[in-house]
Amino acid sequence: MYLGVFDMRQRLEQTRKILREKQHLKELIEEDIRELEKDVQALEEMLVVLPDKQAK
Repeated sequence: MYLGVFDMRQRLEQTRKILREKQHLKELIEEDIRELEKDVQALEEMLVVLPDKQAK
């Protein structure tokens, strides 16, 4: 019985470790998404300004 409890504790620790790693990756991905959204917005603004300058 003690062996089963040990295995469960070890599995719990491993699962917590994986959870922390995945949460960290999620934060990094969310940060990348925010940066990409900023880049898209900046490019869209450039495209709106560009035709105005070409028309002159």
